[in-house]
Amino acid sequence: MPCTNAPMKKLLAACMVAGFGIMPLQGWAETQIKFGFEMFKGDNPEYNAVSRFKEYVESKSNGEISVRLFPGGQLGTAREMTEMVQQGSLEMSLPSDGAFAGFYEPIQAWSIPYLFRSAPVAWQVMQSDFGRGMLDDITRKTGMEALAFSENGFRSFATTGKQIIEPSDMEGLKIRTMESPVYMEMVKALGASPTPISGAEAVMALKQGVVDGLESPPAVHYTGGAGDVVDYFTLNEHVLGLHIVIANGDWFNSLSASQQQIVTDGSKLLAATENVQKTEGDWKYSKLLEEEKGVEVHVSTPEEKELFKEKTQDPVRKYIVSQVGEEFVNEIMKAVDEAEQSMYN
Repeated sequence: MPCTNAPMKKLLAACMVAGFGIMPLQGWAETQIKFGFEMFKGDNPEYNAVSRFKEYVESKSNGEISVRLFPGGQLGTAREMTEMVQQGSLEMSLPSDGAFAGFYEPIQAWSIPYLFRSAPVAWQVMQSDFGRGMLDDITRKTGMEALAFSENGFRSFATTGKQIIEPSDMEGLKIRTMESPVYMEMVKALGASPTPISGAEAVMALKQGVVDGLESPPAVHYTGGAGDVVDYFTLNEHVLGLHIVIANGDWFNSLSASQQQIVTDGSKLLAATENVQKTEGDWKYSKLLEEEKGVEVHVSTPEEKELFKEKTQDPVRKYIVSQVGEEFVNEIMKAVDEAEQSMYN
């Protein structure tokens, strides 16, 4: 494959992937998995989870399968890596629900505000008939093998100049959101003005007063620089972010039955690792924002969350229904009800 006349980042990604696929290096395992993902190398839930997948798969296969990790977006954005998996130039990736919605619209049903009372409820829904059925539907409709869902953290508000305690505190604020109609609808329902800005420019927008706040998981606020700018953080957990473990369908189906089981089990272990570490991050990074960054932190009570739910859930639900239909939305809400009854009855 000629590695010329391409943008530098895509050029490097193409050459890296092509090279790793054909170089006859001594000692390489018979089956190789290239696993690309966005989060940087280091002590963070995504890297730790994918590293555990690597260790599990290589150990359980007695070295028959090797896993090469490409963290930090080395191979492109989440969308670009998903396209690579779909096309077969990359074996596996871990896209977020936002990036994956362009390949499978019903994934948006997970983004209904205050859908999940807690992370354990969400985990149970991931393992439910609904969750397994959606993974199967993704595989049928995209050609990619969908192996597991995992938690990408609850999103919460960080602001300058004003603490968010109840919905009326949002009125008139300019809030940075992802370029997602779902998040924009939620912010509008609270009386604030959604301002879609890329993640790379979000902190600068805060510094310059272009926006009054933003919404992300606490770990992102802490590690991404927002914690150095904002005055307040509210752990209100309005939307649960989702990751999907995906593999190229043709590649996965070419594996032996035992290899497929090892990769599938490793994906479930990846998900369990990220679930626990993302949830731990809610209080870990909230505390670090307060102790190291001097941010005033408010942890929303269940009663306060209910007020936000009353304002946001119905309008966003209606928007998502208009995009994906009533069936998926009704099914996920039913699965949530069943999980709550099972856990809290």
